[in-house]
Amino acid sequence: MARLIGLIGGMSWESSALYYRLLNQAMQRRLGGHHNAASVMVTLEFEPLLQAGAAGRWDEVADAIAQAGMRLKRAGAEFFLLTANTAHNFASQVQAAVDLPLLHIGTPTVAALQAAGIARAGLIGTRHVTGPGAYRDWYRSQGIELVPPPDDDRAALDAIIADELTQGRIDPRSRQRVLAIVDGMRLAGLQAVVIGCTELPLLLEGAALPLAGYDTTRLHAEAAVALALDEDGGFD
Repeated sequence: MARLIGLIGGMSWESSALYYRLLNQAMQRRLGGHHNAASVMVTLEFEPLLQAGAAGRWDEVADAIAQAGMRLKRAGAEFFLLTANTAHNFASQVQAAVDLPLLHIGTPTVAALQAAGIARAGLIGTRHVTGPGAYRDWYRSQGIELVPPPDDDRAALDAIIADELTQGRIDPRSRQRVLAIVDGMRLAGLQAVVIGCTELPLLLEGAALPLAGYDTTRLHAEAAVALALDEDGGFD
């Protein structure tokens, strides 16, 4: 029997819904029939988290995520995922507080980059992901240097994600803007880009990227299903 996957969602619910679909599709591809991924999700209310972050009360955000992880433990989850890249800025605090293995969103992305021989890649996501901090530091600790876009492009990405994608709005003009940002990375000599936002795949679905794209959301979901089925031998 597959392990029960725990999910901390709501950051935003748009990407949480995408995770649910990707997990179930991945499980059905492996097992066929009417199989799907056994999972339990705690959905956080996003607005209070955004307000706390805007006020610099990041400890409140980390604590809310950790409390959700504890609820997953009580619900019987056997490992858990944070369904947002930005939330991984608090991954170490959350893991320390929750007696349950955390599958970091970067783990399968690092594995895919290393398999392709890539040690330096572009990064697109929210300003809290593309700026200096725990997210990029974690990748650096794994031997991957993530290169953010220029500041004006970072601001544009943040606005597209916060004002459109987390609200369920898909604007073709924003898709072209993101593709232009990625093309700028290609022109700067990068060979790959990490899609470090769990809403961006909703905007980029079906789009031809100017360079190799590593979708953290899809890779995370695929890795979760592999772990649930013990395909990789489980956690060390």
